[in-house]
Amino acid sequence: MIHLRPRADQDLPACVRALAAVHAVDRYPMVWPADPVSWLSPPGGSAAWVVGPTPADGKPTVVLGHVCVVRETDVALVSRLFVAPAGRGQGLGASLLGAALTHAATYDLHLMLDVVDDDGPAAALYERLGWRLVERRPADWTAPDGRRPQLRVYRAPL
Repeated sequence: MIHLRPRADQDLPACVRALAAVHAVDRYPMVWPADPVSWLSPPGGSAAWVVGPTPADGKPTVVLGHVCVVRETDVALVSRLFVAPAGRGQGLGASLLGAALTHAATYDLHLMLDVVDDDGPAAALYERLGWRLVERRPADWTAPDGRRPQLRVYRAPL
């Protein structure tokens, strides 16, 4: 059975395994972090969730998806959102975004996210779920080839 739950420290090795699978298929993140565990917990992170099968006693945790929320005053940003290839097509991304939306609503925060402009499936998911495109702008970071990718910035449905 697949379920969504707050991320615990013991989930981090499984999160890194899922992230590695995503990176191999999608090149997300574009640059593999030197310390992926720290990357999964960015500064300002206020909450994080994982989705995966219910852990069985004595079995290693399996994570199929991850998201965290980074708080910046009255705005919160969806961050580190990914679904492993093995978990796609099951609505896990929507479930993770739902957890972030609930968290933001609880604290009366405006929720935003950004995505690389060429990431069609992610943008399609956000738009299908009612997120509104509010801006296109260059990233404040560089890709491995030295370019600054264009980002699509979305605001959560009200």
